[in-house]
Amino acid sequence: MVKKVVIADDHPLFRAALKQAIRKISANTKIMEVSSLSETSSILLNEKNIDLLLLDIHMSDSDGFAGLIMYKQAYPLIPIVIVSASEDSKIVKNAIDFGASGFIPKSADLSLIREAINIIFNGQSWWPNTDSHTLHKSVSQQNSEEISSLFLTLTPTQSKVFMAISEGLLNKQIAFKMDISESTIKTHITAIFKKLGINSRTQAVIFAKDLEKNTKQEY
Repeated sequence: MVKKVVIADDHPLFRAALKQAIRKISANTKIMEVSSLSETSSILLNEKNIDLLLLDIHMSDSDGFAGLIMYKQAYPLIPIVIVSASEDSKIVKNAIDFGASGFIPKSADLSLIREAINIIFNGQSWWPNTDSHTLHKSVSQQNSEEISSLFLTLTPTQSKVFMAISEGLLNKQIAFKMDISESTIKTHITAIFKKLGINSRTQAVIFAKDLEKNTKQEY
């Protein structure tokens, strides 16, 4: 079956790099290149069964996550991966919160871009390690049983703290909500991160989204 991929980016060289990476993974792919949000909207309206949208958040007629938000509402089944020259952790977190399936920095080399796209083609997600300038595989590459098993190792209190973290609450807010000290919250977070094999709040959000996805699949 022919895969359909839309590359929405106003930098021809990076579009070429993405196209090359996709061709290495699957030669049997229809790749549509556009350089603006309006062109992207036109393709999504007229083309059926898009397998992947690679979306730059800064183009001539868009600046920010408006395109991602709009397309996730209109086409919830299309995986959308953000590509950006910025690797700011806040931007990555926003991409996660707004429903992106991944985030590829433009600083990534061709082999890493190829690996990331391949992972996303297989229904998983890929996020940058914002503590360095390389890509890493996200916790979402664990299978559903592993994710569920890891979550079940948390105590009831740790589970509540984890869910509060995934909702974006700060330590002080969690402490107030649960009526315990902030230092106790910090202790719980350290234990939670160790049990789940994560090391940041961004990864906690990813883990929570994957847990929710797996729970829905079970039912």
